[in-house]
Amino acid sequence: MKIKKKLLATVLLGCVLSGSALADKVTYDKAVADSKAYQDSLPHYENERSGLGPDETGGENSANKMGKWVKLGSSTMLNAGQYASVLAPSATGKSCLKGEKGFIASTRSKCVQWNSGGSFCYKYETSLSMDNGFKAECR
Repeated sequence: MKIKKKLLATVLLGCVLSGSALADKVTYDKAVADSKAYQDSLPHYENERSGLGPDETGGENSANKMGKWVKLGSSTMLNAGQYASVLAPSATGKSCLKGEKGFIASTRSKCVQWNSGGSFCYKYETSLSMDNGFKAECR
């Protein structure tokens, strides 16, 4: 039993001593110097700080150009076909990718709470109507 304790104590003492030798105090100056050495080892590229080069800008014929939603004509959702992506009623004039197609749903309001005399409505319930709306394209 004594041999096991001595062996365990020796191993633990060795770990403590080796751990303290490896745990070096890191100063700010040493960290900056190590960081500088790392940055110096990296490859440098011509355009890393100057932005995109002429071959990276895309030119005039590139895809993903932005446009605005334009109403084409009234339709129902059943006849929307390729215009079946439903858009909010306020989508007209909002940004989009040119060439996209959609269906701008119309809204309908229904009074759900009249005043006691029944002469005006306190509260309306608004919902989307797929019965009529507008085909729209991004141009």
